[in-house]
Amino acid sequence: MIGTLQMALASKINDIDDFRKIILKSDESQISIFRNNDRFNVQINDSKKEISEKEILPFIENMIQQGFRSIICECYSGDINIDVPSDKNRKIKITYNKPNISLIADEEGHLISLDEATKLLETIELINPDGNIKENMKRKYAQIDNFIKHVQSLLDKSSQNKKVYILDCGSGKSYLSFVMNYFLHEKMRRNCHFFCIDTNADLIDKCKRIAKELGYGNMEFHVSTIKDFQTSEKIDVVCSLHACDTATDEAIAKGIMLESPFILNVPCCQHEVIDQLTDHPLKAITRHGLFKARLADLLTDAMRTLILELAGYKVTVTEYISALHTPKNILIQAERIQNINKMALTQYLELKETFGGISIELERLLPDLFI
Repeated sequence: MIGTLQMALASKINDIDDFRKIILKSDESQISIFRNNDRFNVQINDSKKEISEKEILPFIENMIQQGFRSIICECYSGDINIDVPSDKNRKIKITYNKPNISLIADEEGHLISLDEATKLLETIELINPDGNIKENMKRKYAQIDNFIKHVQSLLDKSSQNKKVYILDCGSGKSYLSFVMNYFLHEKMRRNCHFFCIDTNADLIDKCKRIAKELGYGNMEFHVSTIKDFQTSEKIDVVCSLHACDTATDEAIAKGIMLESPFILNVPCCQHEVIDQLTDHPLKAITRHGLFKARLADLLTDAMRTLILELAGYKVTVTEYISALHTPKNILIQAERIQNINKMALTQYLELKETFGGISIELERLLPDLFI
């Protein structure tokens, strides 16, 4: 096979997360090639056979010699069209086509309509067999949909050709990652790979089975604490949706330590600061237990945002969804723009002092920031 053609195909075939299929055409026939882990399923008209990864390029070269000179390599990030002339003196024509992306929300404003993602949503148990969202899952689906809208706006800043690595911390049943994977892969046509981590082994095993059933080979599930998880890949997005208490701190710390360009966290219950609120100027407020709890939540998230800013992130804090869907509706969204912001350190230390030296787990996880 001619070198440039071999390189063009090999680079796509070898990227399991991006590759969809290859179509070879001649004047009379067509061959479709699908990947199945380290094997390839080849369909020639009505016949099928399986060949190894080692054999695939020689097989394609042989088919070209037999007259299959029109090649389409379909990938999530874009397709390659190759025309091989019968005249050896003429050059191979290779064109790259960007995917045609159309993001139109349904009548309810969802990026992913129930009709188009029925198999996914039924498999992860968000909808009933009749195609309607389960009553106890309507709020969950709305949260996921709105969270993904924020991820979409961030990834719009990166190249379509770039492979995106996403780390979901405290993933639980991985509703967020399964739906996000569908959205990025099938709708945005992004080449992406997910790492989902949780300490619950039973949930991780279930997620592995679901991913296999859905054919989502670009998803990994690991039984691990957030602090202990390691990967050699450059993570683009670190996210967590309602990671309880200090797990949100661990997720933020992981994102900072990995120098992830984007960090998105929706905190859940927060208990660490409330017991520390003893010596501060707002005792007239915190004598009421409800006010004390809300102030503790506010201080915790304010300290998290200041530490993110200290680490060089631009931070926005929004109500990403109505409180009718969940009272824990604050999204901390961070984008890495510089190295260190010393002004944020000054503000952080002033806030600590004002409230009697309170501290959060995130500070202890990142001691080098405070040297």
